Amino acid sequence: MTKTKRIKEQKEWDSYWKKEKTKSQAAYRVIAKLYRQLIIRKVLNTFIEKNFRKGASLLHAGAGTGQVDEDIINSYKITALDLSKEAIKLYKLTHGEKAKLIQASIFNVPVAPATFDGIYNLGVMEHFTKEENIKILKEFRRILKTNGKIVLFWPPKFGLTVMFLNSLHFIFNNILRKNIRLHPEEISLARSKKHVEEILDASGFKLIEFYFGPADLFTHYVIVAKKL
Repeated sequence: MTKTKRIKEQKEWDSYWKKEKTKSQAAYRVIAKLYRQLIIRKVLNTFIEKNFRKGASLLHAGAGTGQVDEDIINSYKITALDLSKEAIKLYKLTHGEKAKLIQASIFNVPVAPATFDGIYNLGVMEHFTKEENIKILKEFRRILKTNGKIVLFWPPKFGLTVMFLNSLHFIFNNILRKNIRLHPEEISLARSKKHVEEILDASGFKLIEFYFGPADLFTHYVIVAKKL
């Protein structure tokens, strides 16, 4: 990612995490918060506890507000990374000093090689191209310990929330002409298990678990992969 693009994306995400300016954005923010806390948090707990021992060092790469970390932050050594300074502020507001905070790009995480036992994120990979995702995963591989794992929540093209939000955007922008965008563009939604495996293989990871089901209301592929 070039410096110019990084600055542009940081501004976009800072704007996203700031106080919403419309009633539609405010409503979306409330619904998204409830969804994260009531549904996604529990699914994340399940996959983190299944794959990492208590006390493991984990990087939340693209942490946002960290609402989903409410439980695991008490059992693991969490480092929260986000490009947006506004997201980092909100994360600290949510969790205080319980996590180490880093404002940086996931393309260039400012830590030494083999730092973390695991890395996870939710709703991040779809905002980047295939080539960018490979670069991100190669950076994850660099900072993971031997046999380290990643846990990715990656929305598929046919996920329920994707279809719902696409419908809302169509109504707002094509019918009502409101020019409203509820979240940043999702340019790389997962297409299939094979599509995910191709990206993992190109990045030095092996898929060890793949879930798509009712636990999170069919909204994400949950991907667990091991560093090769």
